[in-house]
Amino acid sequence: MVDTTHQPSLGVMRVVPQRDAATLYPIIQQYCKPGSTIHSDDWRAYRTIVPTLPTITSHSIVNHSVNFVDPVTGVHTQNVESYWNRVKTKLKRMKGCRGDQLPSYLDEFMWRERHGITSREAFDNICRDIALRYPV
Repeated sequence: MVDTTHQPSLGVMRVVPQRDAATLYPIIQQYCKPGSTIHSDDWRAYRTIVPTLPTITSHSIVNHSVNFVDPVTGVHTQNVESYWNRVKTKLKRMKGCRGDQLPSYLDEFMWRERHGITSREAFDNICRDIALRYPV
């Protein structure tokens, strides 16, 4: 999932055991603010988002077997694709990671996107966060 009110978009990623509605909907509910609009592809698990999740105001779909940007509505999933591409690029630079370590690498990526793109920013912000958490 990505929040497109930021540029570049900020995302939330979770490793899940399956990509069905029962698994995905609680995650969507946790991270999407009331009144959110969701744009997704035509994955079967997403088809009943609006009636199932009351905080989602609207849900628009783009069918990737037909086009990547709906010519009528302009709906696309390019922001989330771009976010995932940034994650994959980071993992490739690291020469990959072990599967059991993926959740922590995703967490680090999301933290750095928000708090420390450069090493210096990351260091300064982690020190600040530690000081706030553990005051002397």
